Amino acid sequence: MALFNHREFAAANVFQKMLRLSPKENFLVELENLFADYENSLDSLTVGRVSDIAAKYKVDLKKVFLDERREFLCRVIDRALDDNCVDDAEYKLLVHFADLLCLEESVLEHELTEKSSAAYRKKLESVFSGEYISEAGKTELECLRKNIRLDAEKAKSIYREAVKSTMDSYTKPIFESEVYSPEDEARMFNAAKNLGLSLSFPPEIQQKLCKYRQNWEILNGKLPVLKSDMHLQAGEVLHHVQQVNWYEERTETTRVNYSGFSYSAKVFGNLRYRAGSIKPQKITQDVWRQIDSGQLFLTSKRIIFSGAHGNKVIPYGKVLHFEAYSNGIQIQKDSGKSPFLEFSGDVPVFAEILNQLIGRN
Repeated sequence: MALFNHREFAAANVFQKMLRLSPKENFLVELENLFADYENSLDSLTVGRVSDIAAKYKVDLKKVFLDERREFLCRVIDRALDDNCVDDAEYKLLVHFADLLCLEESVLEHELTEKSSAAYRKKLESVFSGEYISEAGKTELECLRKNIRLDAEKAKSIYREAVKSTMDSYTKPIFESEVYSPEDEARMFNAAKNLGLSLSFPPEIQQKLCKYRQNWEILNGKLPVLKSDMHLQAGEVLHHVQQVNWYEERTETTRVNYSGFSYSAKVFGNLRYRAGSIKPQKITQDVWRQIDSGQLFLTSKRIIFSGAHGNKVIPYGKVLHFEAYSNGIQIQKDSGKSPFLEFSGDVPVFAEILNQLIGRN
C-alpha cells in the first residue's frame, strides 16, 4: 500500500485569483505529490526541494502545518515498524525525512516512541496470560524492544501498567474487606514473582496490611494480647483498649400539660375567675446522656471502664447481648443501666473481639 498519493490541486477562490495567490493548502498537495514520486527513494530528496516548494507558496515551515508534517512523518515510521524492526538504515531515513519536513529531532523521537510503544503493548498482550509470562515470552519482549528502539525504562513502564490490573485483582479484595490472610499474601507474592515484579509497599500501606493481618487473626480466634499496668485477676489477660464516651439512658421531662374541667364566672365589673380542678401532666422522653469519658479495657474475663468520674466493671456473664453501630456499641445487661459506648473507628474489630470473649465466658 502506497504511503503517499498524488492529489489534485485546490482551485483558487475569487480573492486569491484577484491577487494572483495560490491556495496555501496546495503546498501540502505539492509536497505529498513530491513524496509520492520518490516514495521508494525518499533518501535521495534534498531539503532544498522542499524549501523551494515552501518558498513558492510563501510558507514558513517552522510555523505552519505542524500537524500535517507530523502526520507525513508518522506514515514513514509506520512503514519502518511493519516488520517490528527499525534497523540502522531505516532509522537514518527517518532522521533525514524529519529534516525534510523541518521537524526537530525531539519530534521524531516522540512519534517513534509512541508508535513503538503501541507495538510493544500489542506483543505484550499476546504473551501475557493474565497471571503469567513465560521465560520465552519475556525473551521475545526484550528482543522486540531492542529491535524497535524502545527505551528500556519506557518498556518497564508499559509492562507495569499491563500487569497492574492483575495485581489489583489480588490487592483490591484485601483493602475492601480489611482482612489479609497468609493465603492472600502467598498468592500475591507468587503472582508478582511469576510476573517478574519486585513487590514492595510504602510504609503507610505496610501499616494497613499489618492491621488487616491482625483482623484476620482475630476472625480466626487469635486475639491480640496486650501489656498492661493495671491490676488484673489471676489468669486474666488484656486483649483490647479503646477510648470511649460512656452514655446511659435518662428520662427527662420535656414539658408539662394542664388539663381538667373548669369554668369561668363573673364576679363584678370585668373581673372573672375560673373554677374547677387542674391536673398537671408531665411529658417525658428517654434520652442518651453522656455520663463519663475514659478508657475501656476488654480483658479475658470482663469489661473494665476507667473514666474521669469513676470506674465500672461488667463481667461478660452479665451481658445479654450487644448491638454494633457505626459510632459505637450498645451493651444490654441483665440488670442495671445498659450503656452505649461511643467511639470512632474499628467498631467491627471491637465487636468481633467482644463477641468472642462473651462466647468464651
